[in-house]
Amino acid sequence: MQKVKLPKLVLVAILLMVLITTGCGSQNEPDEISYVLLLGIDHGTNNLLRVSYMIAIPKALAGGGGEGGGTAPSSEVITVEAPSLYASMNMINTFIGRRVSLMHTKGLIFSQAMAEDGGMGKLVPALLQFRETRGTSFVAVSKESPEEILKEMKPFLENNPAKYIELLATNNSFTGFIPPEKLQDFYNELKKEGINPLCIFMAKSDEKLPSHTTQGEYQTEGSYHAGEMTKKGGVALEAMGAAAFRKGQMVGLLNGDETTLYSMIRGQFHEGIFSMPDPLKPDTVLAMDVFQARKPKTRIRLEEGQVFINIQLSLEGNLLGNTSLINYGFPEHRPVLEKAFAEKIKKDAQALVSKTQEEFKSDIFGFGVKAKRLFLTESQWRELNWPDLYQNA
Repeated sequence: MQKVKLPKLVLVAILLMVLITTGCGSQNEPDEISYVLLLGIDHGTNNLLRVSYMIAIPKALAGGGGEGGGTAPSSEVITVEAPSLYASMNMINTFIGRRVSLMHTKGLIFSQAMAEDGGMGKLVPALLQFRETRGTSFVAVSKESPEEILKEMKPFLENNPAKYIELLATNNSFTGFIPPEKLQDFYNELKKEGINPLCIFMAKSDEKLPSHTTQGEYQTEGSYHAGEMTKKGGVALEAMGAAAFRKGQMVGLLNGDETTLYSMIRGQFHEGIFSMPDPLKPDTVLAMDVFQARKPKTRIRLEEGQVFINIQLSLEGNLLGNTSLINYGFPEHRPVLEKAFAEKIKKDAQALVSKTQEEFKSDIFGFGVKAKRLFLTESQWRELNWPDLYQNA
């Protein structure tokens, strides 16, 4: 077999390409960069914005900061007021030493005031224009100032706050209490017709327990907004429920139960624990592990200027325990439980949709995106005026 000889010029060119493409193409070494884990944005007092950065301390994360016998903090919260987000990055570079980078930022937290006046809706598109912004970061609205929320991020199970933040933002897969939308999803739904975005709602916990005198009344586990749970211990903040938007402005809140139903209707629900009164013995409570069996089927039809929306949810579950000791595995009992749970979900889902129609006046489910398929042209769709039509669907 005859060997193929490459021309010398080709060999030289290949060698030069290998030499040029090796090594790090970045202008900064890793030990010259300060990595931002969380970003908090609020209205400023002496300038337009007050921007808070949670910056990782690599020495502490590597285990080299405990020489004094105590545990060194693994992150630092730095706040600065500036005319813009990018200006704030440049300003803190003047005193922290290392260049600030958003390449590892896990989430962005906006104040409720910025969400309600539309400032958040204007900043999100600008954020995604920056090459370092990650579209997979979570986005949240906080009841208190973002600076306060960042300072309460003190996980006791994790030395690395980045791990805690990542796990906190993804617990929707087994609780359903927060929406799964990321920054890129929020932006897409912000600019798309026929749907409005929502994001996680966060708040500080007062960490107080009421005096224990008598037994309280039954409330579902997701009937709270962030900051309303009765709890003490752990991290002194809560992520529960969602902030709903219309045309870039926050228009209301969903509690944990409503957020779970939202995920069910969108087909984003995975699994969650539900409690409800025992249908055969209402003075007792039973608990179920419920999960999505199949994606929901949504049918939309238009008749004489009226919109009709039909949603079929497919759920399955396991009974975890009931204090009534009724065996729902028996054929005569199982249909009773299934019917009671189906009626509960239907009633709560109808109440949630009505809330978005009457109170929010916002289609957060994306029904309008599906309704677009009923029209051949964009002009026909625009003549429909979906936001007004949805309120009476």
